[in-house]
Amino acid sequence: MTAKTPAGASGLIDGLPLADPGVSAFDRGFLYGDGVFEVLRTYRAAPWRLEEHLGRLALAARRVGITVPVSNARWISEVQAVLAARLDGADVVLRLALTRGVGPPGLDPALAPVPTRVTLATPLPPLPPSLYQRGVRVALTTVDRATPRAGMLSLAGVKSSNYQLHILALRDARGRGFDDALLVSSDGALVEATAANVFVVSGGALRTPSLGCGPLDGITRAEVLAVARELGVEATAARLDPSDLWTADEIFLTSSVRELVPVVQVDEHEVGDGAPGPLTRRLHAAYRARTPLAGLALPWE
Repeated sequence: MTAKTPAGASGLIDGLPLADPGVSAFDRGFLYGDGVFEVLRTYRAAPWRLEEHLGRLALAARRVGITVPVSNARWISEVQAVLAARLDGADVVLRLALTRGVGPPGLDPALAPVPTRVTLATPLPPLPPSLYQRGVRVALTTVDRATPRAGMLSLAGVKSSNYQLHILALRDARGRGFDDALLVSSDGALVEATAANVFVVSGGALRTPSLGCGPLDGITRAEVLAVARELGVEATAARLDPSDLWTADEIFLTSSVRELVPVVQVDEHEVGDGAPGPLTRRLHAAYRARTPLAGLALPWE
């Protein structure tokens, strides 16, 4: 591999070994962000919820009119081949991407008849205990991503390769001294963080933005809702507004890679007592108990 490939990365492109240059400059994923993708992690070198992620990828591909060129069984075997080739056995982040393919410049989707399929593995980034011990500070950012209406074309809920809004929101938040951003739609609904779903705890009840407000239907989001209900915690999906953040006892973010991350500040407002809350801890412990790391020290310990 050349210097273009990040250290420790490995993978396949259309089932063939990753090499530089691996994707054509005329691939529509590069030209227009015309594609969809999934990100998941491994636990003890085993992919976590791979079939669920492939199912969500297929739904997103259908939404944007891209045909998945291989069966789930074939893609799973390719993931396993990528992982087997990594001799150190360390955990990784897997990115499964599908673009409309290669073709001459132009917006017409028919110009790229054969999709491009990419399976990438990169080292799992460090997840320091301080991330969970202290929590994160987030900024509110309003984006032009209104609640979808009947008959309206929308990418809400699609993990599209065009992540420009999220990138700019994170850039803005970091520039203001925050760790992440919470996106608020133009009609005032809380949507999600830049790469995570968001949950609010008030009066012992758990709420997260409903899918009608445009968040990604997160795999970890669904898992946390299920865990909460198993524990007897009232858990609902509903429209949330910024005012729900100001009165929250606890707030946390969920993603496949970072699991549950406490939020201790939104803009200049402290959440609760400014420390990770007890229900966040309880839910995270119950979530971790479902994974292959059950029984090991929790991330904040």
